[in-house]
Amino acid sequence: MSQNENSTPNAVDAASIARAGRYGSIVQQALPLLKERLDDYGYLHSCKAAETAYDLAFIYQADREEAYIATLLHDWDRGQPKGDLVDAAQKVGIEITPEVLAAPQMLHAHTGAAQIEQLFPELPDTVITAIKHHTVGDEDMSDLDKVLYIADMIEPTRSSPRVTTLREMVGTIGLDALFQQAYQATMLHLIHNRKVMHPRTTEVWNALTMKGIPASD
Repeated sequence: MSQNENSTPNAVDAASIARAGRYGSIVQQALPLLKERLDDYGYLHSCKAAETAYDLAFIYQADREEAYIATLLHDWDRGQPKGDLVDAAQKVGIEITPEVLAAPQMLHAHTGAAQIEQLFPELPDTVITAIKHHTVGDEDMSDLDKVLYIADMIEPTRSSPRVTTLREMVGTIGLDALFQQAYQATMLHLIHNRKVMHPRTTEVWNALTMKGIPASD
């Protein structure tokens, strides 16, 4: 779906609209805005992640059209200046803690979801919630939430040994187990790179492990 030397913008848009199905009209409106809001890589990532989510949803019997549109729009606010993200987060009632100020880009999931909800009120709550949960996650993730989270990590432009391992697990283990593996990979990445971890991250991890989801099933 991404633009490359073998595709034209019209062909790209047509493929996006086809995958989005009943949300095709939203894709028509959103793609030009998404191209303006994100840099070239950010736009490519969103497109490739959406394609990946579409395939994952088929494998794990989630709504493919919701998976596609939610993932396409998941990084709506990713390219916004840090100060703007903090301001937008405060307006929607998000607590600005020292951890958030140390890594304000984590706010883009909530602020982006709020903007998407206003711009496209016809989108179901399930799509808005999936966008909201794609960074820190939540103790009670829906299948759609998990599909977006995983697709965001394993889309083709991502490259790391952990990502490769996750890709190889797709279809061989259940969605719950795959999500737990993906969440674990995120935590290990943060620790390895000495990055700030939001307190909610450990809460979500504890909830996952207490559910007793196996590494594979």
